[in-house]
Amino acid sequence: MGHETDSANEKNASANQPPVAGANGHANDEASTNQEAVASPNQATDTESGKDVEQISQELAEMKERLLRNVAEMDNMRKRLEREKADFIKFSMESVLKDMIPVLDSFDKALSASSHSESGDSKSFHDGMSMVHRQFLTALSKHGLEPVESVGKPFDPNFHQAIQRIESSDVTDEIVATEFMKGYALHGRLVRPAMVSVKVPGGSN
Repeated sequence: MGHETDSANEKNASANQPPVAGANGHANDEASTNQEAVASPNQATDTESGKDVEQISQELAEMKERLLRNVAEMDNMRKRLEREKADFIKFSMESVLKDMIPVLDSFDKALSASSHSESGDSKSFHDGMSMVHRQFLTALSKHGLEPVESVGKPFDPNFHQAIQRIESSDVTDEIVATEFMKGYALHGRLVRPAMVSVKVPGGSN
């Protein structure tokens, strides 16, 4: 009788114990939760690292753009300084060469006067003056001073100053007819305009 009672008590005790599988399942849930807790900080760190790389890449691109812009500005400045230096060298003699123009005017007048004489001495004088005049012009042209082309050329207000206008049916455009005083340019820049008369089409004002 006592033996049967003990067996019944052992069965009841076993029935009251919780299933082992349930205990293991609860432990597994806790382990899974811990793994997720560990994984979440790692994922956040990866996201922040990606943002840092993107920001650094953007900053590097901006720095590169600024550097290229500065290099371009420096190159433009260098070219501008070189042009200014070249212009200074080209036109540094302008005042001196401008003072030579009245001398050329005197040559022109002397040559014009001597060309009308038929005597032998006057002809020799005229030839000598012409030679010196050519040499003088050649020397000045080496420094960039050149006479402005006028007679028979289209009238250009940038290089010609009209002191007389003559209506003519022979022309369809304004043409320089007579040159009263030569004009000169230094490296293409006007020093003194040519004083000229201009043929204009008939009926022009």
